[in-house]
Amino acid sequence: MNKDSFSEGVTDKHTVCIVSPFSTLPQLIRKRLPDVNVIDFPSPKGYVLGQLDVSNLIDDINRCEADIIVMFPYHYVRFIERGLRVNIKWFHSISAGTEELFTAFSKQPENVIFTRMGEGHTDLMAEYVLGQIISREQYFPEMLEYQKQKKWDRVKFLQKRSLANLTIGLLGTGAIGSKVASVCKAFGMTVWGLSRTKKDSPIPNFDNLMEKSELSKFLSGCDYVCSVLPSTPETNGMLSGDVLQACQRKKATFINIGRGGVVDELSLLNALDNNWIGGAILDATEKEPLPPDSKLWSHPDVILTPHISGPCIAEAIAKVFVSNYHKFVNGDTLDHQLDWERGY
Repeated sequence: MNKDSFSEGVTDKHTVCIVSPFSTLPQLIRKRLPDVNVIDFPSPKGYVLGQLDVSNLIDDINRCEADIIVMFPYHYVRFIERGLRVNIKWFHSISAGTEELFTAFSKQPENVIFTRMGEGHTDLMAEYVLGQIISREQYFPEMLEYQKQKKWDRVKFLQKRSLANLTIGLLGTGAIGSKVASVCKAFGMTVWGLSRTKKDSPIPNFDNLMEKSELSKFLSGCDYVCSVLPSTPETNGMLSGDVLQACQRKKATFINIGRGGVVDELSLLNALDNNWIGGAILDATEKEPLPPDSKLWSHPDVILTPHISGPCIAEAIAKVFVSNYHKFVNGDTLDHQLDWERGY
């Protein structure tokens, strides 16, 4: 923003409204910003809107006259639909994903800054990816099954691959992708990255950078393909159809910690059944929660987790928010601003 129109009228006296299930978040922000008026509206356990008394909560928020709101995007959209009229200057998303805002607003509302978590959840997401890779390469799930069967057989487990001989391809080279790259690089992996357009300069920890037009070449050279992509019109369905057939040379394992819409379920099952990919580790699926009748539940080459690779943690949320708050009051550009043209 750099002293742009968003900073007009900004002072160092603000009221921050927080709606979250994290009881310690307001305390953490108050501790770091003791002069800021922080109003806490705790939501019940969980994230389901039906668990919130929406009408009473909206009335309470409207009365507090906050100019900064911290909450989940889907809460904000629902509250706007139900009559939220707070004249805010800044909305900060508790989560990294913000697609609900782009669906609700065709263009950025005037005089409001929208930010997301950015790198706030990246450490845990990177650890998830590395942990899944190590587990797969070390045969940990199979070893556990052998233990349950009281079976002593070493033959299969001697055929291990060192991470130093493997290539991981990251679909997305932003904050999350970069963190995954640094962790994998530390364990000796070769790291490829694919982004929307060609990068003008190298990015640390990436050995090879490619652009979207080189997707087939990118997929064919990887032992693991990890998507950290957000949900946008450009990324939805990006790997659907027969796109994953390009993985069959190395039988890459597909990991998704981004958004499930990058590949539809039928295309993913087809890639698995045709042996184009060696397996799928899915923390995000096309439909969430995953329906009980989905074939992914019982597919032998699929590992499913319930979208928990980057859980929201109060300490991380407070850290990102407070850092941006200091920039906000100084009229400087905030980190992790939403871009309505890119859709994230």
